[in-house]
Amino acid sequence: MALSAGLEAAGTPATRVSTTARCTVEKVGSGFKITKIRLETVGEVPGIDQAAFTKAAEGAKEGCPVSGALKGNVQLELDARLA
Repeated sequence: MALSAGLEAAGTPATRVSTTARCTVEKVGSGFKITKIRLETVGEVPGIDQAAFTKAAEGAKEGCPVSGALKGNVQLELDARLA
């Protein structure tokens, strides 16, 4: 949602954005913990190039409330590409 809102605010609204999140769960001590989340985002955004889309996606990741809550606890990876 943050990416779509950011793209629209920049004057380049997305036609479509699809994101998949994959978690890595590892044994830590006597229990298990989510240690990494990989976000794979594919967007259809008329009027921007790959560099602009990547920059927008990174900005959304950094400003997202969920990312903020996870920061320092879970490694976040992002693969953002245009369709």
